[in-house]
Amino acid sequence: MISLQRKAYQSLLEWKNSTSNSKAILINGARRVGKSYLAEEFAKKEYKSYILIDFSSVDRAVYTLFENFGNKMKIDEFFNQLSVMFSVKLFKHESVIIFDEVQKYPKAREFIKQLVLDNRYDYIETGSLIGLKKNVENILIPSEEEQMNLYPLDFEEFLWAMNDNVTVPFLHDCFNNKKPLGNLLKTVNEKLRMYMIIGGMPQAVIAYLKEKKYDDAEKAKQKILTLYREDIAKYAGNYTAEARAVFDAIPSMLSHHDKKIKFSALGTGDRFSPTFANAIFWLRESMVVNLSYCIEEPSLFDGFSTDSNKVKCYMGDTGLLLSLAAGKDYITNELYKSFVLGKLSVNKGMMTENIVAQMLTALNRPLKFYEKIITEKEKKHKYEVDFIYKTGNKLTAIEVKSGNCKEHVSLDYFSGRYKKQTAKPMILTKGDFKETDNYIFLPLVMTICL
Repeated sequence: MISLQRKAYQSLLEWKNSTSNSKAILINGARRVGKSYLAEEFAKKEYKSYILIDFSSVDRAVYTLFENFGNKMKIDEFFNQLSVMFSVKLFKHESVIIFDEVQKYPKAREFIKQLVLDNRYDYIETGSLIGLKKNVENILIPSEEEQMNLYPLDFEEFLWAMNDNVTVPFLHDCFNNKKPLGNLLKTVNEKLRMYMIIGGMPQAVIAYLKEKKYDDAEKAKQKILTLYREDIAKYAGNYTAEARAVFDAIPSMLSHHDKKIKFSALGTGDRFSPTFANAIFWLRESMVVNLSYCIEEPSLFDGFSTDSNKVKCYMGDTGLLLSLAAGKDYITNELYKSFVLGKLSVNKGMMTENIVAQMLTALNRPLKFYEKIITEKEKKHKYEVDFIYKTGNKLTAIEVKSGNCKEHVSLDYFSGRYKKQTAKPMILTKGDFKETDNYIFLPLVMTICL
């Protein structure tokens, strides 16, 4: 059986060794991102015994157990019956109970407070925010619960699955010591291209690893996209149509030069209508997409001022973006063919900016971009910086170039206007590491080092 190594495992270990006696942990994540697998693997390796309650498929007897004994007055009988029901012996401080897909049964999540206070066992919950937030209207959310987000496999986790444990340490060494990749640049870029094709969804990676066929990964990804569309129909409520419209339009939006959501193209006029706002935020809460907000006037002292009318919507997984753009007839799609054949001439800007957004999200960096329109002598000039983040007391501005980069007008404007606040700007390209007086040029793959 193929096993995937996840960095989140270490986060669970830190929770177990520090706060598990006072808090349960809830693993948030998009559907099919590997939440259940991670929780069970952790339970198998780190505890003497465990019980997994999958609320998406449990018998009615489990619900009856919670209804009859799910309170602090009957907690002893709750554990007695639970142990017999699942044929698992529970050991004090050495067993964990997993509430899988807990959004399906909010009462179990509410009961977490009493279970944690009882302090007999540890508790892991898994769920999707789209269901968690929809089903909590009539329950008390436990304060005895900490949360962690699980994303698709990042580039290093993907390489681990490919039995490559050396590439990412090598990249960090080059980044920290400001060394070019040299002859290895092409090799590393090929690995990144494979990651962009397959993506980081566990099912797609495992499907590929079985026979090393892109087609198997693609079939897995198409199933995931179908599941996401079904989720929109089930959970998006009064803005189902709008959420579906935004979801299906992501490739076309990202193929435009400025990549912002075009509300007029979605049938809502030129404004950020409340209905579409809810639809877009729903997609963000589902963790299917990553949103980037426009910064109007960045200030280290006053915080970021954002313009909610200007939003970019990236797919949470670049492999899924490729599949969404290519459609079910992917084998004849020019974008898909260009990536598989290594001829990245079609809409490569869409894919490169999305992979940067995915990598920054995995590094827990909020996505922001800068846009300023200035009129001089009745002529408009627009300056846009693809990504901006803050480290310490400095802003870092990033421009993503899918092809050759010659001019950097927007970066020049931004770094000049906010000179005291801005570190040396970075330009992500297909080329090698290089530093000049004004810029740091990085290979696209070095985004993981930021």
